[in-house]
Amino acid sequence: MPAPVPLPIRQALWNRHQQGASSTELAQAFGLAPRTVRGILQRGRQLGSQGLAPRRPGPATSSRPEHPARMPALLLRREHPRWGAGLIRVMLQRQGIEALPAVRTLQRWFAKAGLGPAPQGRRPSMVKKWRATRPHETWQVDAAEDIALADGTRTSWLRIADEFTGAVLKTVVFPPRAVEHDAGD
Repeated sequence: MPAPVPLPIRQALWNRHQQGASSTELAQAFGLAPRTVRGILQRGRQLGSQGLAPRRPGPATSSRPEHPARMPALLLRREHPRWGAGLIRVMLQRQGIEALPAVRTLQRWFAKAGLGPAPQGRRPSMVKKWRATRPHETWQVDAAEDIALADGTRTSWLRIADEFTGAVLKTVVFPPRAVEHDAGD
């Protein structure tokens, strides 16, 4: 349900209506639905200027009490930005909070507080990758085949680089060739 039209806009509608503006003109001028304008004007005619106030409070004046888990959940998320709503819900339960909100409710709270979603998946395990620790311990070979150059010719190359220093050790450029098949094929 959309938020109620604010009281200052309702009063401006009423004032312009009393000056002779039609409900269609007012709806266009204020960017409201004609039905909304007619309802506001009808309440103004029936109850006077006191009838212009919204019947229900808007979201800013909601009298609903705050959920007891909201602040602890936001605190946990600020302390641990990589934790998702599901894990934070488990941690709230471990803290002894009995009125646990749903995971989707936690996600809405985080979004409203400007805390973006946690990254997806688990963090990769700290597997030590075998990388070179000194020059010439490991070489990397890279090939590019049948690449079009700016002048329209085509070429291929093979490049050898040292993994540790990143230095290019050798590059061989040659024209592309047809793939040769073994006689046994």
